[in-house]
Amino acid sequence: MKAYVRVIYSSDGNSPGQVDSAFANKGFKKVPGVPAYETEVLNDTEFSALLEGLHETLKGLHVHYTPTLGTMEGQQSPGYRQKMARLRDFDLEPMELSSLLEQDPALFKNTVQGKVGEYVDSIVAERQAEVQAAEAKVMAERARIQLMEMLKEGKTFHELSKAVPMEEEELSQRLLELVEKGVIRAEQKGRNVVYVAL
Repeated sequence: MKAYVRVIYSSDGNSPGQVDSAFANKGFKKVPGVPAYETEVLNDTEFSALLEGLHETLKGLHVHYTPTLGTMEGQQSPGYRQKMARLRDFDLEPMELSSLLEQDPALFKNTVQGKVGEYVDSIVAERQAEVQAAEAKVMAERARIQLMEMLKEGKTFHELSKAVPMEEEELSQRLLELVEKGVIRAEQKGRNVVYVAL
């Protein structure tokens, strides 16, 4: 999470440039446009430990500081207009929705929730498709391994189709490809053709 330290410089203390160096040495970056610095921490405990070291570093520089986690002290939270602009991410037009918000807040809420719901549904559908594709890939690989194991002993098409989890058309195509590649051979044994690995 973000951690911020806002500072107040003193004319009796060190220059802002020297203060910048002290913060940079502790891993902080200057926040553009404001007398403050930021860094990333995992939790309150890490931030507290970081502040202990920073306090020692700032001793003698005559600078006052205020640490905060998450948001910078004095920083205004975004107003509703800024939040409205984010609705473009859900294929909604903020300008059109602004008037709807003024005229009918309930309809505004239902409209936005409907779009967000569609967006969430699309995420779920994509994830499910990924899972199904991954499962199909695993199943296909297992079937391939099982097929190759059975071909070591030599099996007829009928025996293979009963044991290997493949559609008959897919199995037939797979056997044909393996014969053409010289991985297996098809032997005529009486009335049956037996496929056996080389």
